[in-house]
Amino acid sequence: MSSSTSSFQFPLKYIAGTLGLFAVFGFLAMVLSGFAGRESIEDRAYKGVFSAEVTDARIANREEVLAAQAELVDEEKVNKALAAIAKAPAAESKSAVVVPGSPTFMKQMEEQAKADEKPKADEKPEAPAEKAEEKPKVEKKPAAETPKKDAAAEEKK
Repeated sequence: MSSSTSSFQFPLKYIAGTLGLFAVFGFLAMVLSGFAGRESIEDRAYKGVFSAEVTDARIANREEVLAAQAELVDEEKVNKALAAIAKAPAAESKSAVVVPGSPTFMKQMEEQAKADEKPKADEKPEAPAEKAEEKPKVEKKPAAETPKKDAAAEEKK
């Protein structure tokens, strides 16, 4: 006998329990992120949260570095070099780099194929008779080995 309730319906307490678990884990995550998510010293330095003493020391260091750099660099030479570059830019040149599959690439491949075919057409084909006349080379054995074999053959007789 079958029951009148279908097995597909969940009791309300399972749904409420699941939502309650989500709420508890959400609260724990919020508490833990509050403790662990505080800004570190590096984060404060990045955002510029410094005391007045640290700020004054940094400004003094910056001025010292800028003064030392200004002594090393001659502004007139830099301005002359920049002006010369601006007056005479580098001449444009055609690039040898092409995109594979582009029309330029295909033209270059056709030209290369035609250039490869020309030397083959200029060469004379070898006659097949010349190839047939070539005989395999017979290797000659050294003279030192020959007397030993002859001596061994005489002993057998």
